[in-house]
Amino acid sequence: MSITFDWIINPIVLLLAGSCGIIVGLAITRAKLMQARARISKLEADLLNSNRETLDAQRAFVELESRLKDQAIPVIPMKITGKEGSKEKLTK
Repeated sequence: MSITFDWIINPIVLLLAGSCGIIVGLAITRAKLMQARARISKLEADLLNSNRETLDAQRAFVELESRLKDQAIPVIPMKITGKEGSKEKLTK
């Protein structure tokens, strides 16, 4: 006696397997898309926070600079007096 296997493809089982595969694929894709959107929103929040810190630092710098302009700070100008036309030639 020889045993043979006849594969019978049931269209209903094939349809159910295909639709389950599509649903699982869509669920995985949707989960990845949600993770990407969450990461993008987190990066946007970090960027806005960084920009806010930069603007605060610039605002503090401008305020400090304006306070220093109002004060009289003695500065001695450094002028180098030298003759530009008479450059010495070095000889060996």
